[in-house]
Amino acid sequence: MNIDPCDFIKRHRFAVLSTQSLSHPGYPFGSLVPYLITPQGRIALFISNLAEHSKNIAANNKVALTITDTGNLDSPRLTCLAEAYISQSQQALRAGYRQQFADADQVLALPGFQFIELSLTAVRLIGGFGDIHWLEPSKLDLRPGT
Repeated sequence: MNIDPCDFIKRHRFAVLSTQSLSHPGYPFGSLVPYLITPQGRIALFISNLAEHSKNIAANNKVALTITDTGNLDSPRLTCLAEAYISQSQQALRAGYRQQFADADQVLALPGFQFIELSLTAVRLIGGFGDIHWLEPSKLDLRPGT
């Protein structure tokens, strides 16, 4: 494996979040979302309570988050299977969000948004053609500075 999965997750800021659609049962719903890493090493998303994803997560909290370099099939990509839940660290995550996103103050001022944290259950890394691995989330240390 040539790709360090922790570094890969840490150096990106956007990913495709997929949830189970309520409006189209049986189908996944995916869209691009910003994410950050919490001080405890969890992936967190900042999404509106009115968002399709929020409604979907409330009904079924099993999600997938796909991180990729480009749309090229030879480029590395990683998919995190996880359970999503409302973060208990809303204020602390606001500070981290400000550090990572230029438009943070404008976004953080919007009403009805909250941070959702992901508890990883499995990670699939595709480092390139033939370089494919399932990774154990407990072996990934995403804490800042590691």
